[in-house]
Amino acid sequence: MRRGLLVNWHEEHLAVRDALEAKEHDPATTGDTGRGWSYVTFFTPGTPHRSVLFDIDKLEELARSSGFYLPAEVIGQHNKIVLSALSADPNPSRQLFGLGSLLQNYAKTFDEKRKYPHHGFYGKMGGFFERPEKGRVLVIYATSDEALLEIEASLQQLLPNLKIPGVTFSLHLSNGLSDIPRMLDGFNDPDYRRTGATHYRITDPGRFETLLTQARSDYHRYLFQRPGR
Repeated sequence: MRRGLLVNWHEEHLAVRDALEAKEHDPATTGDTGRGWSYVTFFTPGTPHRSVLFDIDKLEELARSSGFYLPAEVIGQHNKIVLSALSADPNPSRQLFGLGSLLQNYAKTFDEKRKYPHHGFYGKMGGFFERPEKGRVLVIYATSDEALLEIEASLQQLLPNLKIPGVTFSLHLSNGLSDIPRMLDGFNDPDYRRTGATHYRITDPGRFETLLTQARSDYHRYLFQRPGR
């Protein structure tokens, strides 16, 4: 059984899609693109989305039932890979082309599920950055930390061999719902953590609810089968 790469392209990114489908190798041939997110999945056909996507309702229920405290291990369950594409030319088209090329290479290399059982992922590509020097990003989520680390190692393996004119890449792990750690009292305080605390208070429940609402709004944009099927 082989995985398939599906991209729900943002309308502002269609020039990159067209260049990749035309098998262009030079990002300079890509037309203009704007801000926004294109949504990516890499699973075998028929994978149920509920078996992959984070259970936002469960996270909200956990917070409410504990008086808006969260256990530390919940944060680790929402880790992600952030792959940034940078270029001297601040045009985001070049950066998005680089990320799209990497996705194609990854999908071609790791599509066989039996050989690479942990390499499926979902994520989004693009961004709303105001500062061009931040580049554009590919954010990747996996079904477990074990899978995430294997995906990271595989990306590290691919990157040195991917030559995109004028584009460089950087790769790091981060918290999946990035704002949550910043709204947990004491979570980023080493002295507080050394006290042995296992639960952390959500300092702004309203902002927490807004974050979960935003995360839910992403979910219908992920494709788990080709449109029209």
